[in-house]
Amino acid sequence: MKKILLSLSIVVSALASNAQVIVSGVSPQNIVANYTHTWADPAGGWGTPDFNIPNTNVEDTLMLVDDGSTGLNAQGNPVSAEGCNPLINSLAGKIAVIYRNTCNFSVKAENAQNAGAVGVIIINRDPEVIAMGAGTAGANVTIPVVMLTNTDGATLVAEMANGPVVVFMGNKTGLFANDISLLGRSTLAPKAAMVHSLLALSGSEFNFDLGAKVFNPGNQNQTNVTLNATVTDPSGNVVYNNSVNNLAINSAFDSTEVAPGTLPNFSLSSYALGEYTLVYSASIAGGTDEYLDDNSLTYKFSFNDSVYSYAKPSNGSINAANHYRPGTNNQTFSICTVINDANASRVAATGVYFSATKAANTDPLDGEEIALYLYEWEDAFTDLNDVNFPAGTAWTLTEVASGFYYYPSDLQDQIVYGAFTAPAVLENNKRYLACAQTVNLDLYLGYDNTDYTYNTDYYLQPMFPNESDGTYFAIGFGSDLPTALGVGLIDANDVSIAEVNTVDGVAYPNPATDNVTVSIEGEGVATLNVTDITGKTVLTNSINLVGGKSDVTIASLESGIYIFNVTLENGKTAQFNVVKK
Repeated sequence: MKKILLSLSIVVSALASNAQVIVSGVSPQNIVANYTHTWADPAGGWGTPDFNIPNTNVEDTLMLVDDGSTGLNAQGNPVSAEGCNPLINSLAGKIAVIYRNTCNFSVKAENAQNAGAVGVIIINRDPEVIAMGAGTAGANVTIPVVMLTNTDGATLVAEMANGPVVVFMGNKTGLFANDISLLGRSTLAPKAAMVHSLLALSGSEFNFDLGAKVFNPGNQNQTNVTLNATVTDPSGNVVYNNSVNNLAINSAFDSTEVAPGTLPNFSLSSYALGEYTLVYSASIAGGTDEYLDDNSLTYKFSFNDSVYSYAKPSNGSINAANHYRPGTNNQTFSICTVINDANASRVAATGVYFSATKAANTDPLDGEEIALYLYEWEDAFTDLNDVNFPAGTAWTLTEVASGFYYYPSDLQDQIVYGAFTAPAVLENNKRYLACAQTVNLDLYLGYDNTDYTYNTDYYLQPMFPNESDGTYFAIGFGSDLPTALGVGLIDANDVSIAEVNTVDGVAYPNPATDNVTVSIEGEGVATLNVTDITGKTVLTNSINLVGGKSDVTIASLESGIYIFNVTLENGKTAQFNVVKK
């Protein structure tokens, strides 16, 4: 599972934010690579070295830990290599390799340190990396600790069976003479990652500026650096290719900024549906860069007919890299996405795409309720620096659509879609906030890992706020953690008469036992069709509404969540959920 508690006021994540911090294979040749990683940051409560400090690193031979346990874990790896108990093997002068599974990261690292290790690599269970909480023992750990993906970890472990494997981990500033790099936090990304095609009919309706800071972590000054940017369309054609040359950058991690406007902005006369790729690359003209793995950055963005999101596209949907929730939270937690477009009246919002997971692997999501909202954000402000920007407890939000999603099965980590009760046609140049909300304190909601720090600093617009216990935070957990939330959109002309002809309906008590009263804006005979969360019809009745109310017996239904669909004689419909105890 990919989740962590975060503070809303300051993100204590161990995600490596600086490109000069690397985990790199040194030998043998077939493991020489730059590995995706996170690292234990002392800012998060660890006693570990601070990799943000130049020349803070370790390079040594890898060794699997052994705590004497028997058997295999759920991933098929030796339980003994989880390192949850004092180790029975000596790791003197070695970098410990440990599998993630049961105990806290800090316990594993402290056990390795006590056995003589000079560093720790924790191999995740999943093909991603996550921030590592310091836990109870983190403050006692004084050696570097990093996490790798399960696939990269498997590569290293397999090679360890053939002989010594040496890895470098830490800050590489000054390690090489000629070394240029790019950082995600210092590069301008596309304005959004997924855009409905009706909001981008031309280059005047969708375009974005490009810009980046280029860094020199090497120990030699550079006078002839080039920054290039290309965009490739869904057919593989390069539709943008521009460069800035002769950049001069001093050594010791100095930088130079290619400010927005230096490169032409990106715009096309029309946009084909599909995925586009923006690539920034930096190079030393006429010279050799001795470390190439941080010389380029890639951003994916797409045009589609169904969703708007800041989370990167993934197989036609959005991406949820990790799952988070506030570190202190007592009631509600929401993730949100802002949409504000000059041509918004062309589309209607139909619902929300999102992802969630539970605190414990054994705690399923079946039946879990997520509340879905679309608000018009009515506060008048120009940007985040506007003196009129409201405090997080005073946002003026008017609900224009809502609904509920009930998990039909244990869809941990998966992107799902929840519909509003009725679509809401948007208005031009109005700011909307689409949110998914939980009241379950054990539920973690999905986030992407695209870094929008430069975008926030440049455009100064809220993009993916959070809400915790009624307080809203304009940049959520930080500009480098966009919510993995998408707004479902359709052509406003496709909002059907049936959708317009809906009426409000509720049931009480809810949850109910054997009897429930339905209350609807209507009179006379109506048809009631009740389905379970799988869509199976479990009850069909004719009911008589008197004063808009009718009593319904549900004693025959088992405990669970049911959808009541009521059709009036005039053809209007109502739909609402009922929980049977």
